[in-house]
Amino acid sequence: MRRTARLLALPVAVALVLGACGGDDPEAADAAPASSSPADGSSAAAGSPPPAAPVPAGGTVAVTSVDFSFALDRDELTAGTYEITLTNDGDSTHDLVVERDGEEVAASEAVDPGQSTTLTVDLEAGEYVFYCSIANHRAMGMEVPVEVS
Repeated sequence: MRRTARLLALPVAVALVLGACGGDDPEAADAAPASSSPADGSSAAAGSPPPAAPVPAGGTVAVTSVDFSFALDRDELTAGTYEITLTNDGDSTHDLVVERDGEEVAASEAVDPGQSTTLTVDLEAGEYVFYCSIANHRAMGMEVPVEVS
C-alpha cells in the first residue's frame, strides 16, 4: 500500500517541481498559480525536494545445485520480479520450487546434470524456501531459506 501511495505521489511532486521552475515565457508565468499544495491536502515546504523514487527491485538470481545443496549468488533480495536461473552442476536431476507459507509460488522444470533452466517469479516481502522437489532431495538438505525485504 505504501508503494502505491508513493507511486501516486510522484507525478504530483514532479508537477510541483516543474511548476516552480521559472522560464522565459511570460504567458506561462502569468498562467502559473501563485501557490500550490499536494493533491493529498498536505502542505509542502517551498523548495523541498520531491519524495525519493522507489528503489528498483527484482532482477536476476543464479541458483546452482550441486549434489544435494543449493547456492544462490545473492544474499539479499527485495520485493520484485526475478528471473531465476537454476544450473545443475551435480550428478542427479534437480528442480527448483519457490515456496512461501507452505504454498508453492513458482517451480522450474527438472534439469539434468550440466543443464539449466529459467523461471520468472514475483516475490513479495516475506520468508520463502527454495527447494528441490525431486524424490527425497529436500529431506536430504536441498533447501535454502530466503528472506525478501
